[in-house]
Amino acid sequence: MILEVAGVPYKNKYPADWAKEKPTTPFGHIPCLLFVDPKTGKELQVAESHAINRYLATKHGLVHDDLETRFVADSLDESIRDLMASLMGSLFMLRGDARKQALAGFKTKDLPAFIDAHSKYLKANGSNGYYFGNKLSYVELSMFCAVVCIRMVLGECELTEKNAPELVKLHDVVAANTKLQAYWASDRFHRKFSEAPVLDDLHKGE
Repeated sequence: MILEVAGVPYKNKYPADWAKEKPTTPFGHIPCLLFVDPKTGKELQVAESHAINRYLATKHGLVHDDLETRFVADSLDESIRDLMASLMGSLFMLRGDARKQALAGFKTKDLPAFIDAHSKYLKANGSNGYYFGNKLSYVELSMFCAVVCIRMVLGECELTEKNAPELVKLHDVVAANTKLQAYWASDRFHRKFSEAPVLDDLHKGE
């Protein structure tokens, strides 16, 4: 999404034979970013999605200008990362009653605290859908993805204008971005998570 907003061309590459390709990655997992180092002209491969996001956001202007605001923004993104790691852990690592119990705790404890914490920052900025000023940064994109994912897993009712108006406003601001709308309508946008079998299991109550 960062590259789409920035208007930077790129190419997605998916493993053809993961067993063979896994040892060629820095830490044995994906995603990885392949790019040419402008200083040396050599191709580099860097892993870890959040490091990649911050690098691309910094390179292409989706971070804030002053260091202190950028510092706070990074902390917000880390908070989003922690919440989503908890949700994905419950979803993919647990089954049956253990999963149901973990997701119930997520809905009654983790998610409300998260909504409250992030809403304070968004309210302080005038509830305009941005964390700081009127600048779209990678943190708004991260929150947008979190809102979409939470709704997909737990249902639309878990994040609404009633219980999370600031987060919904942010979601709607990002959703209105014309570059992203073009991306979502293109074949560059992959829907692998929405088609994951675990979601079918969840909706069946397994």
